[in-house]
Amino acid sequence: MEKQFDREEELLKKLLNEVGAEIPSAGMKDNIMRQISWKTAKIKPYKPLIPAFMWYIIGGVLLSSMGLLYSMYAEVSFNWDLGSPAFNFFQLPVLEFSKIMQYAIALVGLFFLQIPILKRFLDRQFGY
Repeated sequence: MEKQFDREEELLKKLLNEVGAEIPSAGMKDNIMRQISWKTAKIKPYKPLIPAFMWYIIGGVLLSSMGLLYSMYAEVSFNWDLGSPAFNFFQLPVLEFSKIMQYAIALVGLFFLQIPILKRFLDRQFGY
């Protein structure tokens, strides 16, 4: 079996020696680069999917809804009469989270907080 491979290897060496190594001309790279027509690529400016003002609206809605839920179920409530109707249309169950669940929620929140910070850092680092 090895004799067959040795014979094939010798044949390949003979063929390669007969053909020789093809060496490109010295100016081949320059010739190719001259023939390529350079096109100006249009770079679209970065536009986020959700604009900045919408993030402020989403944050305001989340903060106000959390404040409303806290004031509904807190033992200490504020007696501010704003002349608005009471929001007791439905009763939400009282949620009690374990310490592990609170840590997990805080960790996920930190991950989401790090994403824009790291994106800005990488944009500055690599010049995007």
